[in-house]
Amino acid sequence: MLLGLSSLLGAPGGIPSFNRLLVRAAAELAQRHRQRLHVVALTDQPGVDPGFFAGLPSPLPTYVACHGSRLRFAHELLLHLPARPPLLLGHVNLSPLGVPFRRFGVIAHGTDVWTPLPTLRRLALQQASVAAGVSEHTLHSLCQVQGVLPSRCQRLVNALDETSLAMAEATVQTADERGERLRVLSITRLHPDEPKGIDLVLRSLPSLPRIDYEVVGEGDALPALRALADKLGVADRVRFLGRLSEADKHAALGRCHALVLPSSNEGFGIVYLEAMAHRKPCLAARVGGAPEVVLHGQTGLVVEPTWQAVRDGLDRLSEPALRQQFGVAGYRRLHEHFTYPAFARYVHELLTRLTELA
Repeated sequence: MLLGLSSLLGAPGGIPSFNRLLVRAAAELAQRHRQRLHVVALTDQPGVDPGFFAGLPSPLPTYVACHGSRLRFAHELLLHLPARPPLLLGHVNLSPLGVPFRRFGVIAHGTDVWTPLPTLRRLALQQASVAAGVSEHTLHSLCQVQGVLPSRCQRLVNALDETSLAMAEATVQTADERGERLRVLSITRLHPDEPKGIDLVLRSLPSLPRIDYEVVGEGDALPALRALADKLGVADRVRFLGRLSEADKHAALGRCHALVLPSSNEGFGIVYLEAMAHRKPCLAARVGGAPEVVLHGQTGLVVEPTWQAVRDGLDRLSEPALRQQFGVAGYRRLHEHFTYPAFARYVHELLTRLTELA
C-alpha cells in the first residue's frame, strides 16, 4: 500500500492530525495482511518526530519527507508505479498523481471540494477508484460540485487519538458553573480569507456584558480582529492568546464554559471534538460539516452565521444547567462515534475496498 500525504509530522492542524491516525490504521491493516506500507509526505522535513513510526506495528513503513518539493514528491510516488500498489492520496490537490496507477483513492476534507477544482484536478478526482469524505456534506460536494459518481464515494470520520483524550481527562476543569460571568473560547487559525466567525463573536459582545472571551490561534487576521475589539469597546474582555502548546490549549478548554466557533469554513471541525472531550458545549454555524458534529439542541447550538444569531446563542449558553446537559451529551457522542476504533474501521473499509478493486 502507498500513501501520498500533504503533511504528516511537524505541522499543527487538523489534516496532519488526521493523517497520523490514517498512517496508524493503514499500518495495522498492512500488518494483518502481511503487506508493506510506504508513506510519502510532501511538506515534511526530515528528522521530525522519529518516535511516531517507532510506535507503529512491524514491519515499519518506509517514509520519505519531501521538504515541500512537489517534483520529489511526484518522483517518490512514481517510483512505485511498476508494482502498481493501491495508492491513497490524502488531499484532492494531489489527485492528478493517481491517474497513472491502476487503483487510487483520494480523501477530501471539506472546503477543498466546496467549489469546482481546476479542470485537471477535477477530472483526475473523477477517475479515482474511491473518493472519501469526512462528512456527508463533503460527500455531497464531491458528487454535486466535482462530478464524482456516488458509487465511488465513501464516508470517513475524524477522531481524537488517545493522547488527546488523556490530556483532556487529566486537565483540571476549572470553570466555575456558579459564577456570574460566562467564559467562552475559540480555537482556530486567524487568516483573513477564512471566515471563522471570530468577528461575529466580537460583534455580539457589546450586548452581552457578562461574557469574557479568549481566542487561541495566530494569523494575519489578528491585527484587524484586535482593532475590531477596540472599536466595539470590548477589548478589556477579549484575550488573544496566540498559538499555544497542547498542554496550554487543554488548560484553556478546561477553564472555559463553552467553545464558540461559528465558522463558515469547517468541513468537519476537530476542535469541536476537543471541546466535547472536556465536556464543554459547542456553538457552531449552520454551514458545512459542523452541524454533523455539533448536534443542535443536544450537544450544543448550531446557529446562522450572523452576529445576532451568535449573540442569541451565547445568551442561551448562560444557563449552567443547559451547558452541563450539552457537555455530558457531547462527551458521550465523542466516545461513541469519534475515537480511534471508529476511525480505524472506516479506514480499513476504505483501504480494503481499494485493494479489492484490482
